[in-house]
Amino acid sequence: MQVIRFIYASDVLLGERRVNLVEVSLVAVSFRHIVAVVCSSNPITTSIGVLLESSSSKPHLESCSVDRTLQTLSDPWSFLVLRELWFGLKRFDEFQGTLRIPRATLSNRLKALREAGLLMQVPSPQGGLRKEYRFTEKGADLYPVMLTLLRWGDRWKNGDAGIPLHLTHHACGKRLVTEVVYSCCGTKVNAKDVEYQDGPGAGVEPAAAGSKTNRSSKPDKFTLPRACSVARTLQVMGDRWSFLVIREMFFGRHRFDEIQKRVGIATNILSNRIKLLMSHDILERSNYGAGSTRYEYHLTASGMDLYASFLAMMRWGDHWLSEEQGAPLILRHKKCGKVFEPEVVCKQCRLPLVAHEVHYKPGPGWDVNFGEDILAHTMLPRK
Repeated sequence: MQVIRFIYASDVLLGERRVNLVEVSLVAVSFRHIVAVVCSSNPITTSIGVLLESSSSKPHLESCSVDRTLQTLSDPWSFLVLRELWFGLKRFDEFQGTLRIPRATLSNRLKALREAGLLMQVPSPQGGLRKEYRFTEKGADLYPVMLTLLRWGDRWKNGDAGIPLHLTHHACGKRLVTEVVYSCCGTKVNAKDVEYQDGPGAGVEPAAAGSKTNRSSKPDKFTLPRACSVARTLQVMGDRWSFLVIREMFFGRHRFDEIQKRVGIATNILSNRIKLLMSHDILERSNYGAGSTRYEYHLTASGMDLYASFLAMMRWGDHWLSEEQGAPLILRHKKCGKVFEPEVVCKQCRLPLVAHEVHYKPGPGWDVNFGEDILAHTMLPRK
């Protein structure tokens, strides 16, 4: 067992003695508290932060399937490459023609997606040396995440022009409206009715490298090629930090200092992300109490509506990234009392959604600047 140590100066009641806790060796971690020892076998419990230092001085954070999913996707360009595959594109030149990102950047993202096990290369049916990209089972299973991001962008970021795409669910023939439901009872998930418990994979793990948390300096480029609700959502939620701040809100943490400790984020970056989320009407702030000059932050209606994407990412991370230790969190539906897994389904027929059963056609907000000829032969129906 790896022993993790940290320094925390605080008075703690141990039995009937009040002691000053200086160095603690971590022997067990749960989602809400830390069980530790102070130079003896007597356990104590105290509510301290979860940004820890191991013997190698590398920061550790709570294990979280949402965070693992965000680290795997790396950045918005990676997810937009996956979007193009779902829309029928298969070759490097097709991706470059619709996304209009530098070839070196595209090569880097494709390589990372292959190394993550999301994509594979296969010979082109036309023969020769050309290669095409295909989803692995692991990559294809991210489709519900894309649908929840698209749904949020349709609802909150489509502007006056309307939604860019109409989706039809082939299984029932109805207009597709995505919904996340409880597996235990099949009703629509409500964030306020979900209880979190430690799962078998609860614990700590090394914090992600900073290179996977940087925000793009030009997020408008995501929507430059064409109008897309997924890209509009990624303009707002386009980096790991922003989504982790929202994760903390769903976990009931609303104050700047507790968010900073739980996420392991620099204070200036956290301030920037909070301002950004407030500017997009995802967060709002209020004073701690009468006369206070300090604030706490809460999700607006649009922020609460991101819960579907939060659960979809958690489901994927639990399934593909938890390995043998199991899920870090167990979800329980308060109203029926049962443990559940989130399921992304068609609102009309309640069936789970897979990519080959969803068809696309232009909506009132469809607007393409690059690659319309490519899309006409892949994503869109033939005239």
